[in-house]
Amino acid sequence: MTEDVRQLSVGQRALWLVQRLAPDSAASNVVHGLYVEPALDPDLVRRALTVVRSRHDLLRSRFVQTDHGPVRVVDRDPPTEVEVHDVPDLDDDGLLRRCKKLGDQPLRLGDDGPLRAALLRRRTDCVLVVVVHHIATDFHSQRIVWQELAEVYAALRAGRPVELPPVGGTYDDFLARQQAALSGERGERLRAYWDRVCDGATAVTLPTDRPRPPVRSFRGGAFSQPLPDDLVVGLRQAAATAGVTPYSVVLAAFQATMYRYSGLGEFTVGCPATLRRGRALRGVVGLLVNTIALRGSFDTGTTFAEAIAAASRQLTDGVAHAAYPFPLVQASRRSQGPVVRVTVTLLAHQHDDDFTYERHPFVGHRVRLLDIPYDEGQFDLSATLTQYNDGRIEAEFGYDVDLFDESTVRRLARHFLQMLRVACTAPQTVVSRAPMVDETELRDLLALGAR
Repeated sequence: MTEDVRQLSVGQRALWLVQRLAPDSAASNVVHGLYVEPALDPDLVRRALTVVRSRHDLLRSRFVQTDHGPVRVVDRDPPTEVEVHDVPDLDDDGLLRRCKKLGDQPLRLGDDGPLRAALLRRRTDCVLVVVVHHIATDFHSQRIVWQELAEVYAALRAGRPVELPPVGGTYDDFLARQQAALSGERGERLRAYWDRVCDGATAVTLPTDRPRPPVRSFRGGAFSQPLPDDLVVGLRQAAATAGVTPYSVVLAAFQATMYRYSGLGEFTVGCPATLRRGRALRGVVGLLVNTIALRGSFDTGTTFAEAIAAASRQLTDGVAHAAYPFPLVQASRRSQGPVVRVTVTLLAHQHDDDFTYERHPFVGHRVRLLDIPYDEGQFDLSATLTQYNDGRIEAEFGYDVDLFDESTVRRLARHFLQMLRVACTAPQTVVSRAPMVDETELRDLLALGAR
Protein backbone atom coordinates (compact mmCIF):
# COMPACT_ATOMS: atom_id res chain seq x y z
CA MET A 1 0.00 0.00 0.00
CA THR A 2 1.32 3.44 -0.96
CA GLU A 3 1.94 5.76 1.99
CA ASP A 4 -0.21 8.88 2.34
CA VAL A 5 2.48 11.58 2.29
CA ARG A 6 1.64 15.26 2.87
CA GLN A 7 3.70 18.43 2.79
CA LEU A 8 4.43 20.61 5.84
CA SER A 9 3.55 24.25 6.31
CA VAL A 10 6.34 26.78 6.82
CA GLY A 11 5.62 26.88 10.56
CA GLN A 12 5.71 23.09 10.79
CA ARG A 13 9.05 22.98 9.02
CA ALA A 14 10.47 25.40 11.58
CA LEU A 15 9.22 23.28 14.47
CA TRP A 16 10.58 20.15 12.80
CA LEU A 17 13.99 21.80 12.67
CA VAL A 18 13.78 22.60 16.39
CA GLN A 19 12.89 18.96 17.06
CA ARG A 20 15.88 17.78 15.01
CA LEU A 21 18.22 20.14 16.85
CA ALA A 22 16.94 19.11 20.29
CA PRO A 23 15.19 15.72 20.04
CA ASP A 24 15.07 15.32 23.81
CA SER A 25 13.41 18.68 24.39
CA ALA A 26 9.77 19.01 25.40
CA ALA A 27 9.68 22.75 24.60
CA SER A 28 7.09 22.21 21.85
CA ASN A 29 4.77 19.97 23.90
CA VAL A 30 1.31 21.40 24.50
CA VAL A 31 -0.05 19.86 27.70
CA HIS A 32 -3.57 19.90 29.13
CA GLY A 33 -5.11 17.89 31.93
CA LEU A 34 -8.69 17.30 33.04
CA TYR A 35 -9.48 16.40 36.65
CA VAL A 36 -12.45 14.00 36.72
CA GLU A 37 -14.51 12.56 39.57
CA PRO A 38 -15.44 9.70 39.59
CA ALA A 39 -12.65 8.21 37.50
CA LEU A 40 -13.09 7.64 33.77
CA ASP A 41 -13.28 4.24 32.08
CA PRO A 42 -9.87 3.74 30.36
CA ASP A 43 -11.34 1.66 27.54
CA LEU A 44 -13.95 4.31 26.76
CA VAL A 45 -11.25 6.99 26.80
CA ARG A 46 -9.20 4.96 24.32
CA ARG A 47 -12.19 4.41 22.03
CA ALA A 48 -13.18 8.08 22.21
CA LEU A 49 -9.65 9.19 21.39
CA THR A 50 -9.61 6.80 18.43
CA VAL A 51 -12.71 8.49 17.03
CA VAL A 52 -11.20 11.96 17.49
CA ARG A 53 -7.96 10.93 15.77
CA SER A 54 -9.94 9.45 12.87
CA ARG A 55 -11.41 12.92 12.23
CA HIS A 56 -8.10 14.81 12.26
CA ASP A 57 -5.28 13.43 10.12
CA LEU A 58 -2.59 15.51 11.84
CA LEU A 59 -3.20 13.57 15.07
CA ARG A 60 -2.45 10.30 13.28
CA SER A 61 0.55 11.50 11.31
CA ARG A 62 4.22 10.69 11.67
CA PHE A 63 6.75 13.36 10.79
CA VAL A 64 9.81 12.00 9.00
CA GLN A 65 12.86 13.23 7.13
CA THR A 66 13.25 12.29 3.46
CA ASP A 67 15.81 13.08 0.77
CA HIS A 68 13.52 15.93 -0.27
CA GLY A 69 12.99 17.35 3.21
CA PRO A 70 10.57 16.68 6.07
CA VAL A 71 7.08 15.34 5.32
CA ARG A 72 4.24 13.90 7.31
CA VAL A 73 2.94 10.40 6.71
CA VAL A 74 -0.74 9.94 7.56
CA ASP A 75 -1.51 6.53 9.06
CA ARG A 76 -4.94 5.24 8.11
CA ASP A 77 -5.77 3.31 11.28
CA PRO A 78 -2.98 3.54 13.87
CA PRO A 79 -3.48 1.97 17.29
CA THR A 80 -4.54 4.38 20.00
CA GLU A 81 -2.87 3.89 23.35
CA VAL A 82 -3.78 5.46 26.67
CA GLU A 83 -1.24 4.97 29.43
CA VAL A 84 -2.90 4.06 32.74
CA HIS A 85 -1.04 4.82 35.97
CA ASP A 86 -2.63 3.83 39.27
CA VAL A 87 -1.55 6.30 41.96
CA PRO A 88 -4.11 5.66 44.74
CA ASP A 89 -2.32 7.52 47.54
CA LEU A 90 -0.95 10.53 45.64
CA ASP A 91 -1.99 13.92 47.01
CA ASP A 92 -2.98 16.86 44.79
CA ASP A 93 0.54 18.32 44.67
CA GLY A 94 2.01 14.97 43.81
CA LEU A 95 -0.63 14.46 41.13
CA LEU A 96 0.27 17.77 39.51
CA ARG A 97 3.96 16.85 39.56
CA ARG A 98 3.21 13.54 37.83
CA CYS A 99 1.17 15.35 35.18
CA LYS A 100 4.03 17.78 34.63
CA LYS A 101 6.45 14.88 34.31
CA LEU A 102 4.28 13.32 31.60
CA GLY A 103 4.28 16.62 29.73
CA ASP A 104 8.06 16.89 30.00
CA GLN A 105 8.63 13.62 28.13
CA PRO A 106 9.63 14.31 24.49
CA LEU A 107 7.36 13.10 21.69
CA ARG A 108 9.01 10.93 19.03
CA LEU A 109 7.37 12.40 15.96
CA GLY A 110 8.83 9.93 13.49
CA ASP A 111 7.87 6.83 15.45
CA ASP A 112 4.81 7.58 17.54
CA GLY A 113 3.37 10.75 16.07
CA PRO A 114 2.42 13.98 17.84
CA LEU A 115 0.03 12.77 20.54
CA ARG A 116 0.28 11.03 23.90
CA ALA A 117 -2.53 10.39 26.41
CA ALA A 118 -2.35 9.12 29.96
CA LEU A 119 -4.79 8.47 32.78
CA LEU A 120 -3.61 8.95 36.36
CA ARG A 121 -6.09 7.10 38.60
CA ARG A 122 -6.53 7.61 42.32
CA ARG A 123 -9.11 5.77 44.44
CA THR A 124 -12.12 7.89 43.48
CA ASP A 125 -10.91 10.29 40.80
CA CYS A 126 -8.40 10.69 38.00
CA VAL A 127 -6.63 13.14 35.72
CA LEU A 128 -6.67 12.67 31.96
CA VAL A 129 -3.52 14.18 30.46
CA VAL A 130 -3.28 14.84 26.72
CA VAL A 131 0.06 15.94 25.26
CA VAL A 132 0.21 17.13 21.64
CA HIS A 133 3.28 18.46 19.85
CA HIS A 134 2.87 22.06 18.66
CA ILE A 135 3.58 20.87 15.11
CA ALA A 136 0.04 19.44 15.09
CA THR A 137 -1.93 21.82 17.28
CA ASP A 138 -2.60 25.31 18.62
CA PHE A 139 -4.80 26.84 21.33
CA HIS A 140 -8.06 26.51 19.40
CA SER A 141 -7.15 22.99 18.23
CA GLN A 142 -6.75 21.85 21.83
CA ARG A 143 -10.26 23.13 22.53
CA ILE A 144 -11.58 21.14 19.56
CA VAL A 145 -9.89 17.95 20.76
CA TRP A 146 -11.29 18.25 24.29
CA GLN A 147 -14.81 19.14 23.14
CA GLU A 148 -14.95 16.23 20.72
CA LEU A 149 -13.40 13.84 23.21
CA ALA A 150 -16.07 14.78 25.74
CA GLU A 151 -18.95 14.36 23.28
CA VAL A 152 -17.70 11.00 21.99
CA TYR A 153 -17.07 9.68 25.51
CA ALA A 154 -20.59 10.69 26.53
CA ALA A 155 -22.11 8.90 23.53
CA LEU A 156 -20.09 5.73 24.09
CA ARG A 157 -20.93 5.65 27.78
CA ALA A 158 -24.65 6.07 27.03
CA GLY A 159 -24.54 3.41 24.32
CA ARG A 160 -25.81 5.76 21.61
CA PRO A 161 -24.35 6.54 18.17
CA VAL A 162 -21.56 9.09 17.96
CA GLU A 163 -22.85 12.13 16.10
CA LEU A 164 -20.38 14.93 15.45
CA PRO A 165 -20.67 17.65 12.81
CA PRO A 166 -18.38 17.39 9.78
CA VAL A 167 -14.93 18.90 10.32
CA GLY A 168 -15.33 21.05 7.23
CA GLY A 169 -11.92 21.82 5.77
CA THR A 170 -8.55 20.13 6.11
CA TYR A 171 -5.06 21.21 7.02
CA ASP A 172 -4.15 20.77 3.38
CA ASP A 173 -6.69 23.51 2.60
CA PHE A 174 -4.74 25.82 4.89
CA LEU A 175 -1.49 24.77 3.25
CA ALA A 176 -2.91 25.67 -0.18
CA ARG A 177 -3.99 29.08 1.17
CA GLN A 178 -0.53 29.69 2.59
CA GLN A 179 1.15 28.83 -0.69
CA ALA A 180 -1.24 31.12 -2.55
CA ALA A 181 -0.62 33.97 -0.09
CA LEU A 182 3.13 33.72 -0.60
CA SER A 183 2.97 33.82 -4.37
CA GLY A 184 2.54 36.79 -6.66
CA GLU A 185 1.90 40.38 -5.66
CA ARG A 186 0.26 39.60 -2.32
CA GLY A 187 3.31 37.70 -1.14
CA GLU A 188 5.52 40.61 -2.12
CA ARG A 189 3.30 43.08 -0.22
CA LEU A 190 3.39 40.92 2.90
CA ARG A 191 7.16 40.52 2.70
CA ALA A 192 7.64 44.25 2.17
CA TYR A 193 5.51 45.06 5.23
CA TRP A 194 7.60 42.87 7.52
CA ASP A 195 10.81 44.19 5.99
CA ARG A 196 9.70 47.69 7.03
CA VAL A 197 8.69 46.59 10.55
CA CYS A 198 11.94 44.75 11.16
CA ASP A 199 14.34 47.10 9.40
CA GLY A 200 16.85 48.15 12.03
CA ALA A 201 14.77 46.54 14.78
CA THR A 202 16.27 45.03 17.92
CA ALA A 203 14.64 42.14 19.73
CA VAL A 204 14.20 43.11 23.36
CA THR A 205 16.88 41.35 25.38
CA LEU A 206 16.54 41.02 29.14
CA PRO A 207 19.35 40.94 31.70
CA THR A 208 20.09 37.26 32.34
CA ASP A 209 21.31 35.30 35.34
CA ARG A 210 23.84 33.44 33.18
CA PRO A 211 25.63 34.09 29.88
CA ARG A 212 23.75 32.99 26.77
CA PRO A 213 25.11 29.58 25.67
CA PRO A 214 26.49 29.24 22.13
CA VAL A 215 23.90 26.52 21.36
CA ARG A 216 20.37 26.56 22.74
CA SER A 217 19.23 23.50 24.67
CA PHE A 218 15.51 24.38 24.44
CA ARG A 219 15.07 23.55 28.11
CA GLY A 220 12.56 25.62 29.98
CA GLY A 221 10.67 26.19 33.18
CA ALA A 222 7.25 27.69 33.81
CA PHE A 223 4.88 28.78 36.52
CA SER A 224 1.42 30.31 36.56
CA GLN A 225 -0.57 32.59 38.80
CA PRO A 226 -4.06 34.08 38.71
CA LEU A 227 -4.61 37.79 38.20
CA PRO A 228 -6.34 39.41 41.20
CA ASP A 229 -10.06 39.84 40.61
CA ASP A 230 -9.88 43.62 40.90
CA LEU A 231 -7.13 43.75 38.25
CA VAL A 232 -9.24 41.65 35.88
CA VAL A 233 -12.15 44.06 36.32
CA GLY A 234 -9.83 47.04 35.92
CA LEU A 235 -8.36 45.61 32.71
CA ARG A 236 -11.77 45.32 31.07
CA GLN A 237 -12.78 48.79 32.22
CA ALA A 238 -9.53 50.36 31.01
CA ALA A 239 -9.90 48.72 27.59
CA ALA A 240 -13.50 49.92 27.27
CA THR A 241 -12.55 53.46 28.30
CA ALA A 242 -9.71 53.58 25.76
CA GLY A 243 -11.84 51.98 23.03
CA VAL A 244 -9.37 49.12 22.51
CA THR A 245 -9.23 45.40 23.20
CA PRO A 246 -7.98 44.12 26.58
CA TYR A 247 -5.00 42.67 24.75
CA SER A 248 -3.91 46.17 23.68
CA VAL A 249 -3.71 47.15 27.36
CA VAL A 250 -1.83 43.94 28.23
CA LEU A 251 0.62 44.48 25.37
CA ALA A 252 1.25 48.10 26.34
CA ALA A 253 1.97 47.15 29.96
CA PHE A 254 4.25 44.32 28.88
CA GLN A 255 6.15 46.54 26.46
CA ALA A 256 6.44 49.16 29.20
CA THR A 257 7.99 46.53 31.46
CA MET A 258 10.42 45.50 28.73
CA TYR A 259 11.34 49.17 28.20
CA ARG A 260 12.11 49.60 31.90
CA TYR A 261 14.11 46.37 32.05
CA SER A 262 16.12 46.81 28.86
CA GLY A 263 16.46 50.58 28.54
CA LEU A 264 15.83 50.28 24.78
CA GLY A 265 13.74 53.02 23.19
CA GLU A 266 12.67 50.79 20.30
CA PHE A 267 12.42 47.01 20.32
CA THR A 268 10.36 44.05 19.10
CA VAL A 269 8.35 41.49 21.03
CA GLY A 270 6.43 38.58 19.54
CA CYS A 271 2.72 37.81 19.57
CA PRO A 272 1.04 34.61 18.32
CA ALA A 273 -1.75 35.44 15.84
CA THR A 274 -4.38 33.02 14.56
CA LEU A 275 -4.50 32.05 10.90
CA ARG A 276 -7.86 30.33 11.32
CA ARG A 277 -9.70 32.53 8.82
CA GLY A 278 -13.03 31.46 7.34
CA ARG A 279 -15.67 28.91 8.32
CA ALA A 280 -13.92 25.97 6.62
CA LEU A 281 -11.00 26.00 9.08
CA ARG A 282 -12.99 26.42 12.29
CA GLY A 283 -13.10 22.70 13.05
CA VAL A 284 -9.62 21.81 11.79
CA VAL A 285 -6.96 20.59 14.22
CA GLY A 286 -3.51 21.82 13.29
CA LEU A 287 -0.86 24.50 13.59
CA LEU A 288 -2.90 27.51 12.50
CA VAL A 289 -1.03 30.24 14.35
CA ASN A 290 1.88 32.48 13.40
CA THR A 291 4.16 34.70 15.47
CA ILE A 292 4.08 38.36 14.47
CA ALA A 293 6.69 40.91 15.48
CA LEU A 294 5.39 44.03 17.24
CA ARG A 295 7.72 47.04 17.37
CA GLY A 296 7.31 49.24 20.42
CA SER A 297 8.69 52.74 20.86
CA PHE A 298 9.17 54.60 24.14
CA ASP A 299 10.87 57.75 25.36
CA THR A 300 11.12 59.39 28.76
CA GLY A 301 7.77 61.16 28.29
CA THR A 302 5.62 58.30 26.92
CA THR A 303 2.45 57.73 28.98
CA PHE A 304 0.58 54.47 29.38
CA ALA A 305 -2.34 55.98 27.44
CA GLU A 306 -0.02 56.64 24.50
CA ALA A 307 1.50 53.16 24.82
CA ILE A 308 -1.99 51.61 24.78
CA ALA A 309 -2.98 53.50 21.62
CA ALA A 310 0.29 52.52 19.95
CA ALA A 311 -0.15 48.87 20.97
CA SER A 312 -3.62 48.84 19.43
CA ARG A 313 -2.22 50.11 16.12
CA GLN A 314 0.61 47.56 16.19
CA LEU A 315 -1.84 44.72 16.72
CA THR A 316 -4.24 45.88 14.02
CA ASP A 317 -1.50 46.23 11.42
CA GLY A 318 0.35 43.08 12.46
CA VAL A 319 -2.72 40.83 12.42
CA ALA A 320 -3.67 42.19 8.98
CA HIS A 321 -0.31 40.90 7.69
CA ALA A 322 -0.10 37.72 9.78
CA ALA A 323 -0.30 35.39 6.77
CA TYR A 324 3.42 35.84 6.11
CA PRO A 325 5.19 33.07 8.06
CA PHE A 326 7.44 34.23 10.87
CA PRO A 327 10.22 31.74 9.97
CA LEU A 328 10.57 33.55 6.63
CA VAL A 329 10.83 36.90 8.42
CA GLN A 330 13.55 35.46 10.63
CA ALA A 331 15.37 33.81 7.72
CA SER A 332 15.68 37.13 5.89
CA ARG A 333 17.49 38.59 8.92
CA ARG A 334 19.59 35.61 9.87
CA SER A 335 22.82 37.60 9.95
CA GLN A 336 21.23 40.30 12.15
CA GLY A 337 20.12 38.07 15.05
CA PRO A 338 16.66 37.03 16.19
CA VAL A 339 13.63 39.15 15.37
CA VAL A 340 11.96 38.09 18.63
CA ARG A 341 13.33 36.79 21.92
CA VAL A 342 10.29 37.50 24.11
CA THR A 343 6.58 36.92 23.46
CA VAL A 344 3.30 37.93 25.08
CA THR A 345 -0.28 36.92 24.30
CA LEU A 346 -3.81 36.96 25.66
CA LEU A 347 -5.90 33.86 24.93
CA ALA A 348 -9.65 33.69 25.40
CA HIS A 349 -11.79 30.59 25.84
CA GLN A 350 -14.95 30.61 23.77
CA HIS A 351 -18.39 31.03 25.36
CA ASP A 352 -19.37 27.43 24.53
CA ASP A 353 -16.26 25.99 26.16
CA ASP A 354 -17.60 24.54 29.41
CA PHE A 355 -14.49 22.98 30.92
CA THR A 356 -14.23 25.61 33.64
CA TYR A 357 -17.64 24.65 35.03
CA GLU A 358 -18.46 21.94 37.54
CA ARG A 359 -20.39 19.70 35.15
CA HIS A 360 -19.76 18.76 31.55
CA PRO A 361 -20.86 16.17 28.91
CA PHE A 362 -18.53 13.61 30.46
CA VAL A 363 -21.84 12.16 31.67
CA GLY A 364 -22.09 11.72 35.42
CA HIS A 365 -18.65 13.19 36.12
CA ARG A 366 -17.51 16.38 37.78
CA VAL A 367 -14.64 17.92 35.84
CA ARG A 368 -12.33 20.89 35.90
CA LEU A 369 -9.26 21.92 33.97
CA LEU A 370 -5.95 21.27 35.68
CA ASP A 371 -3.35 23.98 35.29
CA ILE A 372 -0.22 22.29 33.91
CA PRO A 373 2.39 24.85 32.76
CA TYR A 374 3.86 24.01 29.36
CA ASP A 375 5.38 25.52 26.19
CA GLU A 376 8.64 26.32 27.90
CA GLY A 377 12.02 27.27 26.50
CA GLN A 378 11.09 28.18 22.91
CA PHE A 379 11.88 31.85 23.62
CA ASP A 380 13.85 33.62 26.34
CA LEU A 381 10.55 34.53 27.99
CA SER A 382 6.89 33.90 27.11
CA ALA A 383 4.01 35.51 28.97
CA THR A 384 0.59 33.98 28.26
CA LEU A 385 -2.57 35.34 29.84
CA THR A 386 -5.55 33.00 29.45
CA GLN A 387 -9.03 34.40 29.92
CA TYR A 388 -11.57 31.76 30.94
CA ASN A 389 -15.28 32.08 30.29
CA ASP A 390 -16.01 32.29 34.01
CA GLY A 391 -14.21 35.65 34.05
CA ARG A 392 -10.88 34.77 35.64
CA ILE A 393 -7.51 35.30 33.97
CA GLU A 394 -4.49 33.08 34.57
CA ALA A 395 -1.00 34.28 33.72
CA GLU A 396 1.68 31.76 32.78
CA PHE A 397 5.35 32.62 32.39
CA GLY A 398 7.65 30.27 30.50
CA TYR A 399 11.39 30.89 30.38
CA ASP A 400 14.70 29.50 29.21
CA VAL A 401 16.37 27.87 32.21
CA ASP A 402 19.80 28.29 30.61
CA LEU A 403 19.30 32.04 31.07
CA PHE A 404 17.06 32.63 34.06
CA ASP A 405 16.38 31.43 37.57
CA GLU A 406 12.72 31.06 38.48
CA SER A 407 13.08 33.73 41.19
CA THR A 408 14.20 36.24 38.54
CA VAL A 409 11.21 35.57 36.32
CA ARG A 410 8.81 35.67 39.28
CA ARG A 411 10.15 39.12 40.15
CA LEU A 412 9.67 40.26 36.55
CA ALA A 413 6.14 38.85 36.59
CA ARG A 414 5.32 40.91 39.69
CA HIS A 415 6.69 44.01 38.00
CA PHE A 416 4.65 43.34 34.85
CA LEU A 417 1.42 42.93 36.82
CA GLN A 418 2.21 46.12 38.73
CA MET A 419 2.73 47.98 35.44
CA LEU A 420 -0.54 46.51 34.17
CA ARG A 421 -2.28 47.82 37.26
CA VAL A 422 -0.88 51.31 36.66
CA ALA A 423 -1.91 51.17 33.00
CA CYS A 424 -5.47 50.30 34.06
CA THR A 425 -5.87 52.72 36.97
CA ALA A 426 -3.70 55.70 35.96
CA PRO A 427 -3.14 55.64 32.18
CA GLN A 428 -1.80 59.22 32.12
CA THR A 429 1.19 58.10 34.21
CA VAL A 430 4.53 58.46 32.44
CA VAL A 431 5.95 54.97 31.91
CA SER A 432 9.50 55.88 32.90
CA ARG A 433 8.29 57.15 36.28
CA ALA A 434 5.75 54.46 37.12
CA PRO A 435 6.44 52.44 40.29
CA MET A 436 7.34 48.88 39.35
CA VAL A 437 7.06 47.46 42.85
CA ASP A 438 4.00 47.14 45.02
CA GLU A 439 3.88 48.12 48.68
CA THR A 440 4.91 44.68 49.93
CA GLU A 441 8.03 44.51 47.76
CA LEU A 442 8.88 48.11 48.59
CA ARG A 443 8.77 47.35 52.33
CA ASP A 444 11.02 44.33 51.77
CA LEU A 445 13.52 46.42 49.80
CA LEU A 446 13.56 49.14 52.43
CA ALA A 447 14.04 46.57 55.17
CA LEU A 448 16.90 45.01 53.21
CA GLY A 449 18.56 48.42 52.79
CA ALA A 450 18.28 49.15 56.51
CA ARG A 451 20.31 46.12 57.50
